[in-house]
Amino acid sequence: MVPGPELKPETGSTVVVEKTGKGLAFASATWHFSTERLPEEERGDFFHVSRRYFLREQVGTKTVLRPLEEGTPVVSGDEVEVQLSLRTKHAAEYVHLRDPRAAGLEPMSTESRHRYDLGIIWYEEPRDSGTNFFFEWLPAGEYTFRYRLRANMAGTFRVGPATVQSMYAPEFTAYSKGAVLTVGVR
Repeated sequence: MVPGPELKPETGSTVVVEKTGKGLAFASATWHFSTERLPEEERGDFFHVSRRYFLREQVGTKTVLRPLEEGTPVVSGDEVEVQLSLRTKHAAEYVHLRDPRAAGLEPMSTESRHRYDLGIIWYEEPRDSGTNFFFEWLPAGEYTFRYRLRANMAGTFRVGPATVQSMYAPEFTAYSKGAVLTVGVR
């Protein structure tokens, strides 16, 4: 681990790969970092992922989705719908989409399962810290995945970005903006 002030990109970011002999060689270099600041913009090239939150409200007999802007409070007991929009420029194999969850929200469904929709198959896995989506095969295109949460604890919660990454080629990665969610009490 290298603390930020000691990081020197001009000397610490060069990777040299040498191969002697016949045959193929593959190499990958990845930087891992952490910061207190949430990403303020979406990033990605091969992949692109964005995340939106909606408050689910009953209006008469219909369910209405109201976009949750940052700072708009939800109340303990409210249902929140998460929509993840994933775009890939090219077909990819073995892709992992991970969406961290705010500490004050709990999943409405805790069942891990294979799902089929949008012409693709994926494995959806709700966990304590977020929801994972695994794709063996992901054709080029844009897909929107939805799942529901219930607000259960008051507070202001920071949510890290949703990330998508090729499991065997981690240089192909993208992430969404971070978010701050506020849960109040009734």
